[in-house]
Amino acid sequence: MPGRPDALLDVVVAVHDGARHLPTFVASARRNLAPGIRFVVVDDASSDETPQLLARAARELPLEVLRNPENRGVAASRNRALDAADARYVTFVDADDWCAPGHLPAMLAAVERTGAAMVRTDHVRVDGMRREAERAPWDGPRDVAFAAREGIGDAGGRALVDYPYLWAAAFDRERVEPRLLRFHEDLRTAADRPWFWRLHLADLTCAVVDSPGYFYRRSAGSGSLTQAGADRLLDFLLAYDRVLDLALADGDPAVERRALYGACRIVDFHVSRRHRLSRALQRRLLAGAAALLARGGDDAFEVAVQGAPAGGRRLLRGLRATGRAAGAA
Repeated sequence: MPGRPDALLDVVVAVHDGARHLPTFVASARRNLAPGIRFVVVDDASSDETPQLLARAARELPLEVLRNPENRGVAASRNRALDAADARYVTFVDADDWCAPGHLPAMLAAVERTGAAMVRTDHVRVDGMRREAERAPWDGPRDVAFAAREGIGDAGGRALVDYPYLWAAAFDRERVEPRLLRFHEDLRTAADRPWFWRLHLADLTCAVVDSPGYFYRRSAGSGSLTQAGADRLLDFLLAYDRVLDLALADGDPAVERRALYGACRIVDFHVSRRHRLSRALQRRLLAGAAALLARGGDDAFEVAVQGAPAGGRRLLRGLRATGRAAGAA
């Protein structure tokens, strides 16, 4: 891949009105400097002091700043940064998070050492003053490349494909087709769900490794549907519709069960908290959930729904029945 002769790892960052957390991000970037590592930052039409803070940081750090003239969303911003990246390896950082010293060089070393197309790792969840370590859900050996499809598994429990943290990963762009790293720009949220499914279904290798630590500031981002109550967060329905497109096209019954299992879990989470939403959003949520859960075979759905909390299974079955009836009509 042509580009800078010293290019090893490009770190993609999308930011919009991030001035509050940028000093922490810049300090973290400084503690993760190493030869060949560069940050490619897209300022998504920020209206606060983000442009000035980034310009100041770019004078002292290997940081390329691109600015969108209008707000395009995180998916489009990441695509623009990927277009500007020219290193062999790429990873992601959110501007409201931070990395432990040496985390990014360790991820670069891991993807070079394992030879895997995709390397995934653990992270630390930050909620106010609380810190909680979260391990990547993989029971196999670490630091060893395996077929990425093995990260899908079957219905039940957690799996790598449903560990949707792109900043807890690094990618070898000589082993991953460029189209696989593109984000759906019409998904304002949850674009990482079908993105990871596409990667795990591809003929790629993956490795799970330890690292010094990525600190994910849970309360800083858009949060869950119930936390933000925003219209755009209903995009999780479209995201899982695309996951099911991929799973059903693949034809493997286990893959179908895993996709339906994930759909059941996330629908149960949001629908059980729907009372926090406006009545209009509740109606849209229930109608979209019914249409989503109507997909797939009955046997696969019955296996998948067993993974939902007992109190939610009746509701999920009811939503599926409603969606099936609406589709038949």
